[in-house]
Amino acid sequence: MSDSKNTDSMAKNNSSKWLTPLNLLVLFAVIFVAGIVALGSYLFLDRSIIQTVQEQDEQLFPRLSDARQAIDGIAIERGDDRLELVRLEDGQWGLANWDSYPVDEDKVAGLIDSLASLRGVPASTEKITAADVPDLRNRETATKVTVQDSDGSVLADMLIGETVATPGGAEINRTYVQPGDDDRAWLSAREIAVPIDLAAWTPSVILDIGPERIASARLRDADGNRLNIERQENMEHPFKPTDLPEGARISEAWQLTRMAGALEKLQIVEARKANDITLPPDAEKLEAVFETLDGLRVKLAMVRKDEMNWAEITAEADAASEAKPEADAINARTAGWHFRLPDFATKGLVSNTDAVIDDTRHPQPRPQGTSPAPASEPQAPRQ
Repeated sequence: MSDSKNTDSMAKNNSSKWLTPLNLLVLFAVIFVAGIVALGSYLFLDRSIIQTVQEQDEQLFPRLSDARQAIDGIAIERGDDRLELVRLEDGQWGLANWDSYPVDEDKVAGLIDSLASLRGVPASTEKITAADVPDLRNRETATKVTVQDSDGSVLADMLIGETVATPGGAEINRTYVQPGDDDRAWLSAREIAVPIDLAAWTPSVILDIGPERIASARLRDADGNRLNIERQENMEHPFKPTDLPEGARISEAWQLTRMAGALEKLQIVEARKANDITLPPDAEKLEAVFETLDGLRVKLAMVRKDEMNWAEITAEADAASEAKPEADAINARTAGWHFRLPDFATKGLVSNTDAVIDDTRHPQPRPQGTSPAPASEPQAPRQ
């Protein structure tokens, strides 16, 4: 019994010696250093993989590097959608789908630079492997991009697929890109996307004049009815009608504010060169004229045709007005063009002023099947 107790006592003493603060500190230091070494090894391995991958990258479309100025057209297709960017005679770019309506030059230049400098590796190598390496010709979601010169010769064509994470995680996201003459996709050196929607290449907002700038507005609907409003000192209802017929009133005051805000972030759905098809000269047009507090006047002449709203937009300001540069800038964007506007953007411009004005001069017809309101009982004569 005595030997057993001595053994237990020695074990406890040894354990106590190891659990001293100094020994615990040493133990934590060893664990910390081991963790740093492991992390460094991981990062070094990860970096070596990235470096090796980058060393394998090849230029996918080297012909574009020397032919950027020769590029005259870019077609982008996905499924049944197709848009075509074309270089115009003045060197600017336009959207062929919209009668060569001007597009964002920086976006086109960025696309050309991206394609010309695009590098990548075959999608299956010793360092990069991808299960089920795709043939993008069988993918309906792939985007087809064709780059041509002025003679119609193809300078580059490709299919662009989805983006995937390759070794190195999000640091080197790559996109499947399949050159037109290859039967398997490559992995690009960096993520790339080419939008197919038309609005992505053109400024969708043609005007942005908020109701807080509006001093007055005049509306003449397609039936010749008129409604004029002007700003008033009323926080709840900042606009009031003017020149209403006797006995008429505004049914809902908030509709005047909606009318005044029709030019705020006014978007376009489509643009076409001004012609007699979009705005026939003999059509009954809705006309709206807005004047801002600083003297800018904007006029919309609009026709609803085939369930679509087409408008001609013009602006003017006095030569000495501080709004003259803004008027000139608006006309530079809109002159010679007709714009299709979305319904939600034109709700403030009513197609018939009867929707806003109640005429109280004539009794409203009683709905069929209803009984007339009971007449009030005559009061008894005073005694």
